[in-house]
Amino acid sequence: MADHAKDDEKLVKLSEVASGRAPDTVERVLAVAKEELGMEVAFVSEFAEQRMIFRKLVGETGSFGWQEGESIPLDDTFCRLLIEGRLPSVIPDVNGNELVKSLNVSDEARIGSYVGVPIKLSDGHLYGTFCTLSHSSDPSLSERDVQFMRVLARLVAEHIERGRHLLHKATARAKVHERRRIGRDLHDRVAHTMGVVHQSLQLYEAFEERDPEVAAEKMELAKRMTKEAMEKTRDLSRALSADEVGQELKAALSELLQNTVPPGMDCELSVVGEEEALVPEEVREQLFLVLREALRNTVSHSGASKVTVRVVVEQSAIAGFVEDNGQGFDRKKTEPAESGGLAYMADRASLLGGVCSIDSSPGEGTRVKSSFPLEGAVFSTL
Repeated sequence: MADHAKDDEKLVKLSEVASGRAPDTVERVLAVAKEELGMEVAFVSEFAEQRMIFRKLVGETGSFGWQEGESIPLDDTFCRLLIEGRLPSVIPDVNGNELVKSLNVSDEARIGSYVGVPIKLSDGHLYGTFCTLSHSSDPSLSERDVQFMRVLARLVAEHIERGRHLLHKATARAKVHERRRIGRDLHDRVAHTMGVVHQSLQLYEAFEERDPEVAAEKMELAKRMTKEAMEKTRDLSRALSADEVGQELKAALSELLQNTVPPGMDCELSVVGEEEALVPEEVREQLFLVLREALRNTVSHSGASKVTVRVVVEQSAIAGFVEDNGQGFDRKKTEPAESGGLAYMADRASLLGGVCSIDSSPGEGTRVKSSFPLEGAVFSTL
């Protein structure tokens, strides 16, 4: 009777959790698992590059030496043995299991009992594991607890997939937005410049015989505008190729600085934090595009002798900064071409829930900051 009553209580808990709404669903699931099994800590992990990344943790995590976002070698985990079928899903007493008590993690985290199940997505992909642990052994842990954990793991998998779907939609909107902007630039900037080239060549032909001096001026204008059109076309080509960064931010930004900053302007770059573990590709891409536009504005309008680009990755957010020591500007008196660039950065950031701020005043330089939340991104929909 006691077991049946306990099972009924768990079913009530499952119903409550399943009706939960994002973004706290996974945290609630972990809290329920920890409470119902009487364990000290519960976590969701992701497997990537032969490492196990702690995506979400609840409980007394400090006593185990773990924190969200950090990773440990997958080979030194209970979870690897679990997914290989070499370890049962429930271990009431770690000291009684020869296979795991020799692992470094058992000693370092002082693990006494463990219940873990795989997290598999609807396409069959193994995401990671859903686990609960305690420092002490717990003889009461049984297969009933494993079944409870498996149901919770399915809820976690559904939540991850919902988050990925939402991020995919946001990324698709971002790409459409970028291509529309490039299309406008082709029409408004490149096409206009080529129109000036065409008109100048016609005037050159008209003045060639009767006024060679005017004709020469028109030819020089045509040459200058042709060069400008080529530069604008190259910029747009780089914009299209940068629509997918395809590399870590530090490498992408270093390449951008080399290609964008003119001789005579000093530049500095720093990227701090665990970008690979915490930042989804889509967020990295959008931040790069915002920083690229800010850098372009600095080079084109600031008159600065120095520009600094910084990226800081924290557990819940990533932030990028572009700062210069240029002439600054009054936002109320900004030229349309410049305000268009500023609006573009704000729009770009908002596509994935980010924000962009510009701090500037005449003679004081300019500081652009753009930040994106990581809690709502693919890896951290948890």
